[in-house]
Amino acid sequence: MPDTEYDDQGRIIGQGLTLRPTRHRFTVAGEELYTWCALDTLIFPTLIGRPARIESVSPASGDTIRVTVDPTAGVTSVEPITAVVSLVDPGNLPSIRSSFCNQVHYFTSPEDAGGWLAEHPEGRVLSVAEAFGLGRNLLPETLARPVSGTGDGSYRGPDACC
Repeated sequence: MPDTEYDDQGRIIGQGLTLRPTRHRFTVAGEELYTWCALDTLIFPTLIGRPARIESVSPASGDTIRVTVDPTAGVTSVEPITAVVSLVDPGNLPSIRSSFCNQVHYFTSPEDAGGWLAEHPEGRVLSVAEAFGLGRNLLPETLARPVSGTGDGSYRGPDACC
């Protein structure tokens, strides 16, 4: 599958959720992992049924955003409270990671995201709670989608939208 990360022995170490450090640190049950994009950090708690703590760095200001997500209660804390998530339309692209994930970030505020929005006029920003709701709504559709190019209805994986 395109974008899948492998280690030197050919084992999968990343497919949306990864062992390789990214700007999106994802801690669940005391285990530190990473995700490919901000939206993944909001989708995976529901997918795995476990609360998570998230730390991400704004690509604009370099400031850290901290979020706590519970699969049932949703977003339970955001620091700073003004934090937003950037989104672009993934369309029908061969590489979801380079075309979508690499543009889905946390920013400390809409103002912090201003430069990104100017470079991506088709993009938008949502509050962290709104992005969580979007991710939760996309999850059933994402899990039902076939793997790109197979046409056989195979499981595409949790990162199919991000």
